[in-house]
Amino acid sequence: MVEIRRLSECTIEQGTEAWNKGFEGYHFDMTTTPEAFEKRMEQEGLSREFSVVAFDGEEPVGLVLNGIREYAGRKIGWNGGTGVAMSFRKKGVGMQLMEKTLEILEEENVEVATLEAISGNEKAIALYKKLGYEIVDELHFMKLDGAVEGESNDAPEKYSLRKADPEEIGQLPFYRWDFPWQIQWQSVRDGEGLVALDGEGKPSGYAFYRRLNDEEGNHSRTVLYQCETAPDEKAREEITNALLDSVFENFADAISRTAVNVPVSANAMTCKVLQDRGFEKNISQVFMKKGLKK
Repeated sequence: MVEIRRLSECTIEQGTEAWNKGFEGYHFDMTTTPEAFEKRMEQEGLSREFSVVAFDGEEPVGLVLNGIREYAGRKIGWNGGTGVAMSFRKKGVGMQLMEKTLEILEEENVEVATLEAISGNEKAIALYKKLGYEIVDELHFMKLDGAVEGESNDAPEKYSLRKADPEEIGQLPFYRWDFPWQIQWQSVRDGEGLVALDGEGKPSGYAFYRRLNDEEGNHSRTVLYQCETAPDEKAREEITNALLDSVFENFADAISRTAVNVPVSANAMTCKVLQDRGFEKNISQVFMKKGLKK
């Protein structure tokens, strides 16, 4: 019988140990260090008070990292990673961790609990479904490397683009707060943004992203987090193309380009335009939600 403790009652070293054991044999190498573990907690808005760790005696054997954000008066919870040590899998530890997580979220008056899972991780998806989570969308990591020949797409006539920081974009009336946690503006505070304006100066679309440099300081990669247009906008495809051309600098440079967690249904236009521009799916996840407030 394991004991569930809050991460706030543990050391960072114990949390890191729980993470490394919990994600041993995962689809990707998830091994981390105490410094990197703590940095990720801070960058992604994860809370030690709301996260939980499973212990066998004094040995950490699993965890769930959690965060809570508020938008327009609604609290949204996110599971930023569920892992159980190999020797403790299939023993109900994952269920205990998730039940404690949902208990904490309900105590904090969270309305919607969210998470993502690798599409092929059937055991994890089955666990979440058993707890009442439902798949609401498919998420694609999309990638396009190298220079791409072709004409650039300027903003349609009477439209213009201006720079904006991600936080400002987060206040737009059509901002997609219902997208996954890691592509919300709070996770990209240090990024860059663009807003598309119509002839009257009314916002009609936006994008935010990060440009990353290599060790020599040269631009080597651009990561897109969100690109969306107003739902009543008639020139949605044209504006999306213009935004993406600006984000990726007309696709002229020999860099790596990634679009993160693109919702296939909820962000269908951006998904389509990215595919049309040559992006290919690299990883697929499911986006799952559970309503908590009665």
